Amino acid sequence: MFGATTNYPFNFANRNGIPMIESSSVTVNDTNVVINIPDRAFRFLNGTGLILFRLNTEITNTTLPIIFSSNNFT
Repeated sequence: MFGATTNYPFNFANRNGIPMIESSSVTVNDTNVVINIPDRAFRFLNGTGLILFRLNTEITNTTLPIIFSSNNFT
C-alpha cells in the first residue's frame, strides 16, 4: 500500500478489493480535530467489511478528540 494513491471517492488498495478512502482536509480547533472525508465516499461500498483510511495531513501531538466528517455529518 505504500505509495498508493486514491481516486475520488475511493480506490482499491490491493487486488483483493480492500477500499481505501483518502481524507480531503483536516481542521484543528480548540475542542477537537475534524478529519473531512469526500462526500459520498461510501456510496458504492458494501455495508460491512474492512476500509483503509489514508490521512493526508500530519496531526501534531494533541490530546483532542478526533472526529470524522462526511456529507455534513460528524
